[in-house]
Amino acid sequence: MIVKLHYVHDPMCSWCWGYKPTLELLKQQLPASIEFNYVVGGLAPDSDEPMSDDMKQKLQAIWKQIEAKLGTEFNHEFWTKCQPVRSTYPACRAVIAAGFQDHYEAMLEAIQHAYYLRSMLPHSEETHKQLAEELGLNVQQFTTDLSSKLLEGELDDQLSFKHAIGVHSYPTLMLEVNEIFTEVELDYQSTETTLRSIRNILQASL
Repeated sequence: MIVKLHYVHDPMCSWCWGYKPTLELLKQQLPASIEFNYVVGGLAPDSDEPMSDDMKQKLQAIWKQIEAKLGTEFNHEFWTKCQPVRSTYPACRAVIAAGFQDHYEAMLEAIQHAYYLRSMLPHSEETHKQLAEELGLNVQQFTTDLSSKLLEGELDDQLSFKHAIGVHSYPTLMLEVNEIFTEVELDYQSTETTLRSIRNILQASL
């Protein structure tokens, strides 16, 4: 029986940042027989347009909501220091490119820290290159990969896969058992609910 747990996320998804501590614990608690797989969701396509005031206010309210509910740390100075752009595809490309050098998770965390704690523009290629250098990646290779057909094909494949399995919000956990996909219950503050949901799906698949 082939079993995979797909984590559909976006590097610039604030609820994914809130879920991060529980996700790390979940990955440690998963049985070795379950393969864990990251899938980028692509919240917002490529754009150079400055973020609208309405969207800024909406996201600031979401940050405060997550902070109050989960205790997640945010540096709210981002909204006064930076001119944000509503585009997450570049950050998705950055984690995939880092993944080509076995640093997917490290780049994902670095982008989240850059955005939520360091007041750096998370969509900016300059930010991504700086983070690649800080992580000790081959920056020249990383930069080349960012605009490569190989990476664009991988991004397209992941976005198509997300649509095919019916994911529309992030974070989402989908359990694949012999090519059948079932959404797993997600609790932002506990792994118990998720692990129980996985056990129930597996038992029903026997």
